[in-house]
Amino acid sequence: MKRRRIPTAPIKGRLYFVFFIFVITLTVLGGRVYYFKTVKGAEYENRAKEQQVNRYDSVVPANRGSIVDRNNQPLAVSTIVYNVILDSRVLALTNLSESKRIEEQQKTFNALKEVFPDLDYAELEHGVQINPDTQAPYTDNNWKVLARNVDKEIKEKLEAQNLKGIYFEKSTKRTYPLKTLAAHVIGFMRGDSKWGIESYYDKYMTGTPGRSFISYDGNSTAVQMEYDAKDGDTVVTTLDYTIQQYAEEIVNETAAQWPSEAVAIMVMNPNTGEVYAMADSGRFDLNNPDDPIALSDPAFAEAWNAMSEQEQIDYKNRMWNNFNVSSTYEPGSIFKPITVAAALEEGIITQNQTFFCTGSVDVYEENIRCHLRSGHGTLDVQGALAQSCNPAMIEIAQKMGTETFYKYQRDFGFGERTGIDLPAEANGILHPYDNIGPVELATMSFGQGFTGTSVQALTAFSAIINGGNLMKPYVVSQIVDQEGNVVYENEPEVRRRVISRETSDLMRTMMKATIEEGTGKKAKIEGYSIGGKTGTAQTGSRAKNEDWALSCITYFPVENPQYVVLTVIFKPEDYQDGKQTPVPMSKEMMEKIIKYKNIQPTYAADGTEIVQKQGTVTVDDYTGSDIFSTLLSLDSKNLTYRVVGTGNTVTNQFPHGGTQLDEGSQITLYVEKGEDDQGTMPVPDVKGKTYTEAVTILNDSGFEVEAIENAEGIVISQEPKYGVSVEPDTKVTLTMGEETTEEENTTTQ
Repeated sequence: MKRRRIPTAPIKGRLYFVFFIFVITLTVLGGRVYYFKTVKGAEYENRAKEQQVNRYDSVVPANRGSIVDRNNQPLAVSTIVYNVILDSRVLALTNLSESKRIEEQQKTFNALKEVFPDLDYAELEHGVQINPDTQAPYTDNNWKVLARNVDKEIKEKLEAQNLKGIYFEKSTKRTYPLKTLAAHVIGFMRGDSKWGIESYYDKYMTGTPGRSFISYDGNSTAVQMEYDAKDGDTVVTTLDYTIQQYAEEIVNETAAQWPSEAVAIMVMNPNTGEVYAMADSGRFDLNNPDDPIALSDPAFAEAWNAMSEQEQIDYKNRMWNNFNVSSTYEPGSIFKPITVAAALEEGIITQNQTFFCTGSVDVYEENIRCHLRSGHGTLDVQGALAQSCNPAMIEIAQKMGTETFYKYQRDFGFGERTGIDLPAEANGILHPYDNIGPVELATMSFGQGFTGTSVQALTAFSAIINGGNLMKPYVVSQIVDQEGNVVYENEPEVRRRVISRETSDLMRTMMKATIEEGTGKKAKIEGYSIGGKTGTAQTGSRAKNEDWALSCITYFPVENPQYVVLTVIFKPEDYQDGKQTPVPMSKEMMEKIIKYKNIQPTYAADGTEIVQKQGTVTVDDYTGSDIFSTLLSLDSKNLTYRVVGTGNTVTNQFPHGGTQLDEGSQITLYVEKGEDDQGTMPVPDVKGKTYTEAVTILNDSGFEVEAIENAEGIVISQEPKYGVSVEPDTKVTLTMGEETTEEENTTTQ
């Protein structure tokens, strides 16, 4: 057989071609590798690092600032807690043998079961198994939250076991150690929504979050980076924990005795506007605000479960509502002192004016009755207030006229917000001026036909007894950072002057008769000098005669009020005149304050005045404060003062803040002029001078004097106070009184 010889050239050609293609391919690949390494290498390396950083980049939350009472009692605190995180990809342990993987997984799950027995472990164990189709865990993620807000002890217990795939995310938890105490004032947080102080001062308490992440140094070595969070500031309230607790006890007892839509108490310093207590009967636990306390009652729980979702929401909104700030009602007779004070201030009536009450009065065919249907007969101004006589108030308002009455109603703060530092404050509703006819004026004179809030009523009443200043009420005194620096401060603020000190002194004294012999007799406390006014007002439809707002305002001591108390029973069920009354609430509240503060009686059992031992007070630091608020504070502490310099800004003082002094001691204030003080002059001191001497001194200094009817005696007070710098030609009001001996001075409060 003849063999055929195959040429070798074609074979070699094909081999050379394949080799050439191979070389070209390697060259291209090498070029791409070189390109990626040299040109894109840094970019891709950074991307890889970013993926690692992002995976382990977490925000470290700041601790929210605390809320405390005036004595540093914690009302709201934040603590560090942890969220427990499962990384299913890590716990899948794909780099271990099957037996070792199962062992480590069981170790992790067994440890978790000891502290979190209610988790779905069947699902968790399935989630870390490898899916044969994807070669990844069935739960293919690295961030599953197993538990939230666990404490440090649980975290450390799990950490000590070196569990695979378990991590901890730092978080913060808000708690309210006193649960229901001052719930409506403190407020709470619910998602992005906030209530009370938690809402109003949120920006101060929030703090600045920190950060924890992986970075790389110059040698491309992974470095764990930690930026600490900056905790929020501490909010110091004006509330007194003890007085607040007393107020809530009384409110709850009254609400149980007389079921009502609301029962409330407020306690305030009438001279500064500081709120010591604010309580109402809509109780709830700040730690669990969504769960009404009444759920512990099986009957209520059954009714609750039968409610629709919207009905439950409406119920909770009513429960969370701050009655004293956000709810309005007709004030009734607690408004009568404003009617009288306005008429006295305007000279429309005098202290000795008399009125005759027959039990009712006809106003444009409307018969308006007094609460005493048989009539009070002849009453003077003090008696009209003490006996709460409607016809007397109507006559006073008619003498005053609509324009003057309406002016004072607005001046005392009705129809506008007080500016209290709490959210959702209501305005109240007044008659439009043009709609006020004779009947409207008559009913408004005794506090009906318009609405206001408790905080409006209390600040208006305080202006009557504190010398005539309408104060801005407040519930927070200071905000302090973590280093103890004061970053925000509320000081007593006079919104406006509504009556003179002379009128205020007269009103303050006359209203003592309400407690001694009038409608507030049940609030009398033997030995103590107390004044006040009671109120009863129909609300809503007059025809139904069903809904009532019952109120009482008291203050003590009459000579120098330090506490003013408002108690309210709003819309009591099955109301019977004289049966449900807030007057005993007021008495109990005052008795508790007297005992707590160890306030000594004013009068002995035989009615003689008790000589009070001189007390001590702590001097505040007034540096940087304006002279107006400083003098107001010194008056409230029964301290005298001397002003050195010209201007309204306190630059120094002696003694310095924090010093303990006896009442009546003198503080030296050094003042300087600010930009707003240019062209002003300090008012000279004319206390103790006769009227003629005072007028001469003031006129020589460039000031006018407000004319007064009775110029006998000596000057016992002046407005503006001496040392205050005001514009030349400013009128100075003088209050005259009888000269007293040194011996007499020692027996007065």
